Amino acid sequence: MTRLAVGVPLLKRPQWNRLVDEHHDVLVVGGGIHGAGVARDAALRGLRVAVIERDDWGSGASSRSSKLLHGGLRYLAQGSFGLVREALRERERHLRLAPGLVQRVRFRVPPPPPGAVRRWKIRTGIALYDLLAGRRSEFWKSEPAYEDALVDDARFCLQVVLDARRHGALTLHYTEWIEWLRQGDRVVGARIRDRFTGDEGTVSATAFVNATGPWADLVMGSVRRLRLTRGTHVVLDRRADGDARLFFSPHDGRVLFLLPYGDGHSLLGTTDLDEAAPTRDPIPQRDEVQYLRDAFKSQFPDWAHWVPVGLQCGLRPLLSGEGSPSNLSREEKIIPDPFGNVISILGGKFTTFRVVAERATDRVLGVLGRPHIVSPTRHIPIPGIDTTGDVYSRIRQAFSEEEAVRLEDVFFRRTQLGHCGSVEKDLLEFGAKLWRLRWGLGAREAKAEIQAFCELQERRLSPLAAWKSSGYS
Repeated sequence: MTRLAVGVPLLKRPQWNRLVDEHHDVLVVGGGIHGAGVARDAALRGLRVAVIERDDWGSGASSRSSKLLHGGLRYLAQGSFGLVREALRERERHLRLAPGLVQRVRFRVPPPPPGAVRRWKIRTGIALYDLLAGRRSEFWKSEPAYEDALVDDARFCLQVVLDARRHGALTLHYTEWIEWLRQGDRVVGARIRDRFTGDEGTVSATAFVNATGPWADLVMGSVRRLRLTRGTHVVLDRRADGDARLFFSPHDGRVLFLLPYGDGHSLLGTTDLDEAAPTRDPIPQRDEVQYLRDAFKSQFPDWAHWVPVGLQCGLRPLLSGEGSPSNLSREEKIIPDPFGNVISILGGKFTTFRVVAERATDRVLGVLGRPHIVSPTRHIPIPGIDTTGDVYSRIRQAFSEEEAVRLEDVFFRRTQLGHCGSVEKDLLEFGAKLWRLRWGLGAREAKAEIQAFCELQERRLSPLAAWKSSGYS
């Protein structure tokens, strides 16, 4: 169904009229972290920029990551020194420019299981990692330690979008790209659809950026350049301390993480399995839960906190290559179409989104024939938002200040409640009440919205329920 399933929450959006009536320097298709980054960079450089997203901001891969801004310790073993150095530089930049959104975290590396990896290699890798980061190393300890950074990926992406708007970008989510419009062989516009009303329109622009992540190949309409992999995380209902852990699977030696998550939870991940085609809501397999459980129990046999309450699953749009998914490059490619004014972003890491957006915007300036301007994103902070209130205040804030449209926006992305077990009935009803007030709808529509959220959460948790009922332990 193209139109939103629970009625028409908003019949008229002023931004829609601007989107289809005005000519834009650049239209960005995709409101994940790369699209948000390009929109902010382009707006800060004085361009007339519009960005559209089919669903909620960051609702795809950009809200289903491992919640890390990191250099990628394991990429050193692949020889990706340039990528690691750049990612470490960007990590430090975001710690400085977005202190309310990014926090340092200390990683400890417990002794690996027999045959997984030699301990001297771990120590050497940590020493080199810290050297590249310009940090004093703790590689010599019984549990070698290093630092990286944690981020609430969905909130970070949202704040980048909101900051793009503060600097003049036209931002519109729940707006679907349908096709490119051409004059001869050159793209001159895009046909789009308002998912609230079903209305269709045309956006006119001089340059276009395809930042659709897993769907980039389809939007490009070209040969397949991406290899999609599925990453699953399990949410555990408690944690022992504030440190993170890097450890190794006894099954195949893959690097895994155990991370602090939310209020008193842990995030365990991740798997890395090929996915045949992009899907908006990838569902993990029961065996992935068992894989993560086996690794956890093997590494932490005395830790009694294996109580899974939630799952997160997302797709990684990686550059095509041979070998196992875990060995594929996390670098990006920025590719113009044959006629030059559609620029596609393929691959890339969440951590390096800013510099990827800077390179893409440089290309846009070239298409527009504008003189080069050094990106202001190198030094302009990304404002945060106060999230210290109680849960009811945060739900209210999601609708009033953070562009939440659906209950899933509130409970999966503006807060983390939907990932940490079933949402309490009174919170759902409070959210539905605010939803009614926000969109001027009645009790029947609110009941349908609650049902839609509960069905989505049940579907996402179904592999965990199947695992629990299968007798695995």
